[in-house]
Formats: sequence, structure tokens, C-alpha cells
Amino acid sequence: MDVVLIGAGNVAHVLGRSLKHAGHRILAIWNRDIQKAVTLAAELSATVVERIEQLPQDADIYILAVSDHAIDEMVALLQIKKGILVHNAGTVSIDVLSKAAKKYGVLWPMKMLRASMKELGDCTIVIDGSDENTRKELEQLAKQLSTRIAVADDNTRQKMHLVAAISSNFTNHMYHLAADYCTSTNIDFALFYPLIQAAASQIQTAYPGEVQAGPAFRGDLETIERHRALLSKEPGLLRLYNELTLSIREKFGR
Repeated sequence: MDVVLIGAGNVAHVLGRSLKHAGHRILAIWNRDIQKAVTLAAELSATVVERIEQLPQDADIYILAVSDHAIDEMVALLQIKKGILVHNAGTVSIDVLSKAAKKYGVLWPMKMLRASMKELGDCTIVIDGSDENTRKELEQLAKQLSTRIAVADDNTRQKMHLVAAISSNFTNHMYHLAADYCTSTNIDFALFYPLIQAAASQIQTAYPGEVQAGPAFRGDLETIERHRALLSKEPGLLRLYNELTLSIREKFGR
């Protein structure tokens, strides 16, 4: 496929590299910051487009790799006559693209992407299309980038985005708070890496509720109180500890 990247941020970097590695050609790149477009275009052997109206009109797919809040603004500037226009957002409706293209869809890599990543790696790609043929085209493209593909409409995709936030963003915040606590108490956070990796590995073969452990799960009130005492000078972390402890106890009838 001939691909046009609209944007030159994290998603454009990783998708651009992955698509090129899969044998697709990156025709052109546009970005508000022209220098970012120049840098990425040099890496992907693409042409830099300075003005949005100068985008090639003969590409097979146009990837709107911009922030969620900028999608509407960019759609108003686009008129794609031939190829498929896609966005990469988990919570933005597919229909916002209907004003700019006859064929449109979603290609959402469900992964936190950084420009430094060489490729997508292990990642679920969520897709949808304006019609069955478009959906099939995007599914075939996605299968060249990942072995994990899910087809989801707007409603399901929003729920998936919620689950992604809870299971990834929220847990990372907990790691952050735990690492901060380790720093303040002179404990090496790296000592907990095997524990973290084991927990993530377990839920790939067992339902999370079946492998829950810890003092809240056991109803061990003495240990819980000792933990609370250790957090007496950490009100923010203590608040989260109390809420999560209560949630676990209620879930398991403790």
C-alpha cells in the first residue's frame, strides 16, 4: 500500500516504521512542525508536504496520526477522494471522518507508543471500517503488523479504552507511587520487578480473580493496619491503599 502520514508524533513514528518494514511505501508526511516531518521523512524515505492541501491524492491509506482533540480540526481541512482515511483514537467516533472521505475507518494500536520504538511489537490492533470492504482491507493491513486483531464499533472501542486505562495507566500510576515510596525509604524498586512480571504473566493463563492475593484478600486486618501506619505521612498513597483494600475486601466478601 501507498501510505500518507498526517502527523509526525509518536504514533506516526512507530506506525510508519512498522508499515515500511512490512513492505508498504510511505509516500508523504505532513506535520504542523515541519522539522519533525523532515526528520521522519528522511528516515522513511518519504516526501515532506508543507501544506495540507498538497497531500497526494493517489495513496491507498491516509493515517490521521494526531491527538484526539485535533481530529475534528484536521478533518475539516481534508478531502480524500480515493484512499481510506483512518484515525488511531480509542474514544473518537469513526463517523467524524465521514466529512473528509468516502472510505474511512479506525486503526487503533492498543499500546502506549513512543517515538523511540522501532516497531509496534506485541500489540492488539483494534479496527473498524465505514463498510464491510473497508473493514476487511484494514483487517488485512493490521494482520501484517500484529497477530492480535480485534474488530470493534464505537461503543465497544470506548469500553476497551476504559479497560486499557484501568489495566495499564492506573497500574502504571501505582508503580510510580510505589517507586516514589521506595526512593523515600531507600529501597531498590528493581527488587520488585520479578513480582510485577509474575503477576502480569499469571493473568494470561488464569482469570485475575483466581490469582488475587494479599492481606486484603485474606482479611488480614493486623497487616492492613501495619501498612496504614507506615503510610501515615503519605496521605495520597494511604487514600489509594484504603480504597483498593476496601474494593478487594468487598469483591471477595471479606
